[in-house]
Amino acid sequence: MWKYFKVIIKVIFPIIWAYLSWMIRYSNHPEKYPFEKRWDKVQKIVRKVIKAFNVKINQEDIDKFYENMDKSKNHLFVCNHISDLDPLIFIAAAKRPLTFVAKIESEKYPLVGRVIKVIDGKFMDRGDLKQSLKVMLKVQDMLINHETMDVVIFPEGTRNKNGDLSKTLPYHHGSFRSAFKAKCPIDVFMISGDDKVLTYKNNIKKFDVNITLLKTFKEEDYLNLTTNEIASEAQKLTEENLKKYY
Repeated sequence: MWKYFKVIIKVIFPIIWAYLSWMIRYSNHPEKYPFEKRWDKVQKIVRKVIKAFNVKINQEDIDKFYENMDKSKNHLFVCNHISDLDPLIFIAAAKRPLTFVAKIESEKYPLVGRVIKVIDGKFMDRGDLKQSLKVMLKVQDMLINHETMDVVIFPEGTRNKNGDLSKTLPYHHGSFRSAFKAKCPIDVFMISGDDKVLTYKNNIKKFDVNITLLKTFKEEDYLNLTTNEIASEAQKLTEENLKKYY
């Protein structure tokens, strides 16, 4: 509990200021403000939050990825989901703008919901097939038409609460469909280390978090694959590598 108190002391005033000065306006009418400006504001406040939690992101792997990525196209990032901090870790580490496909429940979260709206994120109701298809069509459009916009999706659909984090929840094949249609690269990432940050029954003072690129599927790599096949391969790759950490 003391850990949370210290975090609140460090970031409460910047968050309140951000919420009142720009977050409400930007989330209510994002179309009125340049995306680059909105992204920059979000990344700066997120980095303050991550720093307050004493999280150290291993930038070596992610920096190497951005250095070598095909920057002529937008990318779909898929990743396992072990903590509510996962999206913030991606935002903090990113070298160019990105957004998220989030579960519909998070739209109602006072802070998280606002942040996702500010950066043009989409909220998916996995219990509503029609709504989910509409969301993925919007994601497809972003991947094709947005000047620079990578999209992060957690194909498990929700945070893994099973206890054994070396095993993921099933990867939903529909998470990959928008990339197939957009013919864009699919980057399979694995995140590890941030699962303990929000638990208050530990004495860890600093948290080392890794975002590791496992594989990039280019269009020619998945041309003859189905979404089920690539979802299965991405899940298998992730579980094989999670065993090194859990």
